[in-house]
Amino acid sequence: MADHPVHECMRSAQDLIDQGHQVFQKFTCENCNSRQTIDEPNTFYAKGKCEECEHVTNLQLKGCNYLAVLRVRR
Repeated sequence: MADHPVHECMRSAQDLIDQGHQVFQKFTCENCNSRQTIDEPNTFYAKGKCEECEHVTNLQLKGCNYLAVLRVRR
């Protein structure tokens, strides 16, 4: 998965949030390259702490992505 500028992710994620879906910010730890997912839905952070090595990655410099959980209406 590629990481993208935070502001681009926030913009596209907001469209999904406005439609009632949830998004979770993801990023790649710049120290150990572990893929991380932040537990707080619909929130984007400037920094992320790796659960594997505890390194703090500056997401404004490194970039991020997100996981979308889409609601299906019946």
